Amino acid sequence: MKKGKKIAIGVVVVAVVAGGIYSVTGGAGGGEQVPQVTVTKAATGDVEEIVDATGTVVSDEQKTFYSPVNAQIKNVSFAEGDSVKKGTKLVEFELKDLERDNTKAELNVKSGQYDYENTINKSDQAEQKQNDAKAKAGSLEQQVKDKENYIASLKSQLASVQAQAAADAQAAAKAQAEQAAADAQAKAEEQAAQEAEIQRAYAEALTTYQNKTLPDYQKELGELNTAYVKAQSDYNQADTAYQMAFAQWQADSSDENAAALEEAESTKSQAEIDCQQAKEAYEDKKANAPKMPEYSDYSNVGQKDFVTDGTGESDGDFSDQGTGTTDGTTDSVTASVDTSGIENAIEQASSDLAELQSDLATQKSIAEADATSLTKEEKEKLRITNNLTELDAKSAKELVAEGKKGISADFNGVISKSAVQQGATVTQGMELFTLQSTDEVSVDINVSKYDYAKVKAGQKADITIGDKKYTGKVTKISHIATTNEKGSTLISATVSIDKPDEDIFLGVDAKVKIYAEKAEDVVTLPAGVVNIGKSGSFCYVLKDGVITKQDITTGISSEDSVEITDGIKAGDEVIEDLGSLEEGMTAEAAPAEGDSAAATGETADE
Repeated sequence: MKKGKKIAIGVVVVAVVAGGIYSVTGGAGGGEQVPQVTVTKAATGDVEEIVDATGTVVSDEQKTFYSPVNAQIKNVSFAEGDSVKKGTKLVEFELKDLERDNTKAELNVKSGQYDYENTINKSDQAEQKQNDAKAKAGSLEQQVKDKENYIASLKSQLASVQAQAAADAQAAAKAQAEQAAADAQAKAEEQAAQEAEIQRAYAEALTTYQNKTLPDYQKELGELNTAYVKAQSDYNQADTAYQMAFAQWQADSSDENAAALEEAESTKSQAEIDCQQAKEAYEDKKANAPKMPEYSDYSNVGQKDFVTDGTGESDGDFSDQGTGTTDGTTDSVTASVDTSGIENAIEQASSDLAELQSDLATQKSIAEADATSLTKEEKEKLRITNNLTELDAKSAKELVAEGKKGISADFNGVISKSAVQQGATVTQGMELFTLQSTDEVSVDINVSKYDYAKVKAGQKADITIGDKKYTGKVTKISHIATTNEKGSTLISATVSIDKPDEDIFLGVDAKVKIYAEKAEDVVTLPAGVVNIGKSGSFCYVLKDGVITKQDITTGISSEDSVEITDGIKAGDEVIEDLGSLEEGMTAEAAPAEGDSAAATGETADE
């Protein structure tokens, strides 16, 4: 049952008649007396629900402070439990180590910037070199083709001249043989054979030079050039890797990065040595190009002296004369042609071709080699690494500023959970202390299951802490119920204090009176006349002199009054106390206190 409400209990109602006491069932004259009951009239008024609760004073705002730097504590100006004002400097730091770290970080930024620019420039140069090589290779391919066609034309011309020279020599020998003796004929034939042998030997040497010696040389030169280009590419890659490792080591000089830098430097040194050796091998081979054979080198092949009659002999030189002896006279026959110009042109063209083919191989190797320029991702990684170094420097500078600023109170409050000592060394992120605000204070309360539906956010409240009173309002209601040690269901709520002052202590108990709903100008009854049964609320009324049970619908209620929304209207008489009477019995309303004397006087007269 609600507090203040009751179910009717029996009482004895007595009447005073002619100086005697009569029960409600008899009188002096023996006639039946009608019992009287005290009634109250339903009135119109205001009803306000009030919910009482107790709780604990807590801070609405608290902040845990952490060390912003790695430094030594220079000064601590508080102890746990102290009250501090907003803006008070609570902790000061030593700055020497922070300023040294800031200087180191700034130097690392400059070094990293130089490394970044140098690596990017080398990458751009390598990329440009490769692009230029691709363009040159196309031009050199056409030049090689043109030079090969030119050499083929010269060889054809030389073969034609040599063939004509041979034919002319044979014709001259034949004419001399016809005019000379048989031995002269034999000598001329031998001379032609020797000349043919010279031409055959020269042609064979020339073919060997063109088909084997020169191609083998060009192939070997190309292989050496390819090896040189690859060694140069390996060196560029090793240098790039070293620059990146150096930049990474500057950003983070850990043992792992230091080891990686040392390995990159060793690889770069070895690659530089290999590149120099490959270059020297290529230059040596290029300087010792094979010489094209000359026709004059084979002029004595197969030559011998001719003696016919002991009076004439040959000196072995058939390039410009022929001799024969028949009758003691000697005739001279021209049987040679000068091919030195064509031969020199072929030699020069072949040398030029070898040079072009070497240059072509070089440019192709450069163009087709693995790119030593940085990829887009590698450039981005270098940029990020450089940015990280700049951020580290910025952080170091900011840490110096944080160290100079120290730690100050953000609001008025009380220090709790202090773990800081003067002279101690703290690390960044280490918890130092907690500050609980005394400007924003509330009371945490628990509301019973009978009252929680009445409590709503925004409702006003009176708070009593010790002997001081404050005003406030409900700011939060939990939607999760808890159970206390007695098994009762409770709902937690928060009541904020409007104007907390220095007399408030956190953690103490407080009494709270919440002004819940209020109904104005409604029908009300005293709380004591409203009963609660299994089927709802009811009261007893006198209806035509008969005690009647009246079902009613109630609204809000206070300690003294209950709002009646249905079943009773203003002015209706409601029995205050049924006593031993029961529903359906006849009764009459007892006179009001002001009418008691008059009623008693009338009874006495009778």
